[in-house]
Amino acid sequence: MTVSRFFQNIFVISLIIVMVMAAPVSAQRIVADVTVNTDKMPPENQSKLSGLDRILEAYINQREWGPNDYKYDIPFDFSINFDQALPVEFEDRYKAAVTISNRGNYVHSDRFWQFAHEPGVPLVFDQQFDSFRSLIDFYTLMVLGYEFDKVEKFGGRDYFEQARQIAQQARLSSRYYLGWEKREEWVDEILDPLNDNMRYLNFLYYTGEWLYYTERDRETAKQYLLYAIKQLDKIRDDNQLRRFYELNFHDYGTMLSEYEEWSSLSKLASVDPVPEHSDFYEQLLDKR
Repeated sequence: MTVSRFFQNIFVISLIIVMVMAAPVSAQRIVADVTVNTDKMPPENQSKLSGLDRILEAYINQREWGPNDYKYDIPFDFSINFDQALPVEFEDRYKAAVTISNRGNYVHSDRFWQFAHEPGVPLVFDQQFDSFRSLIDFYTLMVLGYEFDKVEKFGGRDYFEQARQIAQQARLSSRYYLGWEKREEWVDEILDPLNDNMRYLNFLYYTGEWLYYTERDRETAKQYLLYAIKQLDKIRDDNQLRRFYELNFHDYGTMLSEYEEWSSLSKLASVDPVPEHSDFYEQLLDKR
């Protein structure tokens, strides 16, 4: 290990300790797993970016993003692939792609991220736009928005609104506006009243699933799951409907068969846009 790399590692560890000690103590709400790929970067830039994954994990995990009403861990996978270093006289500038997931109903890839990053500068939340930190904030808020839409009807609205405010700020940046118009349009689509039926379906289904598997409150779970069936015909976005089925058809069908709710199971099967699922439904319906 070179002397410079040694002191770089010492700095990263010290910075993480400071961030953790400064954070308020509370039940954990979001658990980020950050991976950073710098293979395409010159050696000098790789050294500058060393330890960035741990710094980002500390920043995301220790910040209070909102009220902790449900007190359970929210998984958050954040992958950054550095594509290009753009050295300019006064800063290190990069292009990167990111992939974000909550290991559930939300996976998103973004190839249009351009930002400045100065090694050694601690990550501290600020309302002002920052080309690096603000994208981290944006996607963390999006994950929280999707998560709280699952546990409360339209419960993610505040998080989506905060994400939209970041995108609106970013579009005013003269240097780092790349990709932010599309990000704002994406939030607008989520909050569009035309998307309310999809958000409501997610709330009904995921609440029912949680009550069924986690709380073991089968009777209350049944009411949510049966009511969710009635929402299926209201979904007009074919891609969203297909995504919902790809994620949930097996568990949904299994739960309905356990309840012996054959008419609802038949409805679930009839709306499913994925032909490969038909054999599964037939096996369940043969139990009648």
